[in-house]
Amino acid sequence: MKLMHKNKRIYSTTSVLPTANNNANNSNSTSGNFVYKPPNNTGVILGIIAGTLTTVADALATIGAIIQLDIDVSDDFQSQVNDFKSDQEKDKMRKEIDDLKGQLKEIDDLKKQVKEIDDLKEQLKQLGKIIKSNQN
Repeated sequence: MKLMHKNKRIYSTTSVLPTANNNANNSNSTSGNFVYKPPNNTGVILGIIAGTLTTVADALATIGAIIQLDIDVSDDFQSQVNDFKSDQEKDKMRKEIDDLKGQLKEIDDLKKQVKEIDDLKEQLKQLGKIIKSNQN
């Protein structure tokens, strides 16, 4: 086969593939005896299988990480909710303690007033005795 290239030179090419030969007299023909032997692709096939298994393992690892992340986020959220509730309970208890302290202060003030009243009563008794003794 001859081809004309753009630089006007003629190149000759020949086919290296066996072709069917209709001329039975040609002794150089091997097309009748040619048997295709596929290459040994065992290594390539094992490489493809290993790559596929690696990809599946990576996908499973990613799914596992997503599940763990979801669990961690859920646990963290629950912990924050519990902390918030605990803080609210502590604030409520502090308020109750402050209220009780206020009530104790009021009770102490009332006790002082009662003591002052008792002192005034005692002073009135003594005044009454002094007045009676002065009248006699």
